[in-house]
Amino acid sequence: MRRVGMISMAVALVFGTACDLVDPARSTVQADADVFGNLLEAERSPDDSSQWIVRIQAGVPRALRAAEEEMGRPTPTVEKGLIVTVTVGPDAIVVAGDRPARLDEIDPGTEVVVIPVAGTTRMVGSTDLHLEAATLMDFATFRRWRLPNLASSEVIAAEDPAMINSSGVEIAPVPVGDGGVLYFTAHLRPPAKEGDGWHGVHREGLVIPGGDVGMRERSFRTELAGDGWTKPELVKFPGLDEATRVRVTWVEDDETACLVSVKTPDDLPWVGRATRSDPGAAWSTPEQLASLGNEAQDGVYLTGSRTKIVFVSKRGDRERSDLFLYDPKNEDSPMPLEPQICTVGSEWSPRTGPQGELFFCREDRQLIFKGGQVRALRLPGLHRFLFTQAAPTSDGRWIFFCMPKYRPLEPDQDIYVSRIGEDLSIGEPVPVDDWRP
Repeated sequence: MRRVGMISMAVALVFGTACDLVDPARSTVQADADVFGNLLEAERSPDDSSQWIVRIQAGVPRALRAAEEEMGRPTPTVEKGLIVTVTVGPDAIVVAGDRPARLDEIDPGTEVVVIPVAGTTRMVGSTDLHLEAATLMDFATFRRWRLPNLASSEVIAAEDPAMINSSGVEIAPVPVGDGGVLYFTAHLRPPAKEGDGWHGVHREGLVIPGGDVGMRERSFRTELAGDGWTKPELVKFPGLDEATRVRVTWVEDDETACLVSVKTPDDLPWVGRATRSDPGAAWSTPEQLASLGNEAQDGVYLTGSRTKIVFVSKRGDRERSDLFLYDPKNEDSPMPLEPQICTVGSEWSPRTGPQGELFFCREDRQLIFKGGQVRALRLPGLHRFLFTQAAPTSDGRWIFFCMPKYRPLEPDQDIYVSRIGEDLSIGEPVPVDDWRP
């Protein structure tokens, strides 16, 4: 219950300051902390139609108050009448009912939690708290995510091994050709508390960690047939049975060559290349691409090249990952990509498109480098949908990507598909199991 205690301290920090301020016109900066309460109303800002103004009656959620009182630590009393005015812009994430939501879909009275944008919390007078939202979600979702001990045990779902998505973690989609063949990577999602179990399809190659056996991450292949996707099959590489990670990140259109990220228990990650004579043959043992170094992963060839590779690394004692380019004609290679791509943030999951564009992630944002510019990609909606790991089809008409469900310890990542236009507009996301081009 340590997390409950931490939240109670945050509640006291934000709410307790109200008593000390008496000037009704004075605005005072406050320490940022998660804010709890009941939604009163949500309406568009009269000054900016892209923003919403949300008013919340501050208060400790019923489940949190009951848990603290049971432990003999009553929660602090919120100053009567304390109203929180929250600005929710187009860059904020809004979640309700365990999925992305519109603010006008959340019923008044719903218990909600606001995670503020750093440095935006301020108090006006003694009963009016103002802040900007980085995330606004209903408390039921927040409790499942951050306070699993307050929530009911997550049900171990009856998983269908013929499906791609599960209650586990499905990531790193690699569509081949027009998307009719898909390689993806999966691992089981860990239990959050005693009595919980491992979540996800127990596919071939995945094991429940324990003793000397750690987490296993493996790649799988499936293709569209007349009645949907075929049952995902393990992509097997000789000599890698004990590896903790075997992740396919690039595949030739005829499926006779691929790049693989490999991590063994005692070594740094590395990128290898595997080949086979035809799509029905067995893959060779991946040959490590030594020129990339021993701290390399998620390699992809540049569009139109089979020698130049973009990959992820923390080489040079970096604290965060960057994207590097290996060019055999450059004696200084590998080199980090240009500064507008490689920043102080963590860049990862590079994928290349048919027009030479580079899809990549920075922290939790999906970006694209095209025409000499870095742009953010957005799914349709009033607010930001959290999605990452976008990979385009060879014709550039579709992108496959990952979207999370909020779960403790690790999100439940699933794969989705959307149409993408020449103007980089993206259509409504469709769960990959339901997608038919």
